[in-house]
Amino acid sequence: MNTACPVEVAKSLYPLISEKRREGELRARLVPEVVEAAGSAGMFRLFAPREVGGLEVTPRQAFLATAEIAAADPAVSWYMVNSIPACMAAAVVPDAERGALFAEPDRNFGFSAVALATAKAAPGGYRLSGSWPVVTGCEDSRWCALMARVVDEDGPRLVNGRPEVRLFLVPTERVEIAQTWQHAAAMRGTGSNQVDVTDLFVAEALATIPGSPPRIDRPLFRNPATVLTLPIFAAVAVGVLQGAIAAASQEITTKISSITGRALKDQAEIQIIIADATAALRAIRAGCTETYEAVWELVNRGEPLSGVAKAELYASSFYAGDVARDMVGRLYVKGSRAAFMQGHPLERCLSNVHAIIAAIEARRGFQQSAGAVLLGAEPVEPGF
Repeated sequence: MNTACPVEVAKSLYPLISEKRREGELRARLVPEVVEAAGSAGMFRLFAPREVGGLEVTPRQAFLATAEIAAADPAVSWYMVNSIPACMAAAVVPDAERGALFAEPDRNFGFSAVALATAKAAPGGYRLSGSWPVVTGCEDSRWCALMARVVDEDGPRLVNGRPEVRLFLVPTERVEIAQTWQHAAAMRGTGSNQVDVTDLFVAEALATIPGSPPRIDRPLFRNPATVLTLPIFAAVAVGVLQGAIAAASQEITTKISSITGRALKDQAEIQIIIADATAALRAIRAGCTETYEAVWELVNRGEPLSGVAKAELYASSFYAGDVARDMVGRLYVKGSRAAFMQGHPLERCLSNVHAIIAAIEARRGFQQSAGAVLLGAEPVEPGF
């Protein structure tokens, strides 16, 4: 197990990941060397229990490590983000099943939060059927974590008036993978193909209920996963902005305007956007890590999380993502015409950051709820 600082380890992976980034995009799947390097460095098990080789890093370390990887290639950080649900579910499942999940501890996990599939109760478990249209890294994974609705003969099973949804941990060799990602316009390296299963038996122990009391009772696993994982999505957007600033700065220093004949780096509007982007990066990164640390301190002391603490965390996360998206757009507009070409670093940053924010749009209820709580009202999001 790699015991070095995860942020420094992430930085050390930058040269390899950035070198292989375009190749991964062209093949619509990360290259094996990158998957192996990131896996052996522990990047796919930041939140996994120590009992199975997990690093159990602090949320702040996870945020910063994810952002560093995303600056090199957000597709790799998306593998990291999508491995978190299975890593945290490992604290809930029995010892034998946990060991099976991490028999190859360096592997990433496929994941889909889209609960369109259904699971019917069967002796000892469930029969799972359905499709998940986007499952990141499924071809490189050994296991997939797939959300699905539990149904009975009379229809959806309800718990407290809401459909029961479980996270099903399924061996990748038991699913069918449809090659649907080759034509993706953004985040192509994630290899987020469609996964299908038909009447697949999943044992009860591998059909976990989000928020269940953990068998491994340590701070990282005691709270609903959203509290400690939603900010990691923001970390990916923060990393994309970091990469966009680096790409834009490198290009600006070498280009001459065909209109004015002046070097781009000498133009006031260019200098201002670089200053603004750099300040924005520092601000959103600091805001996210500050609120993350505040929540983690409460969790680590075993204290209940106040609504305000969660509101500040969620508000910072969504704000960071939106600022990163908008700032990358400004950098793209101020770049040279070369940025309009497919495969250009700024073109990739622009399309990728929009895809990243689109992936968390369904969770906007947490942002609205944050505002409601900060105004003294009740949250509108049931999972808040």
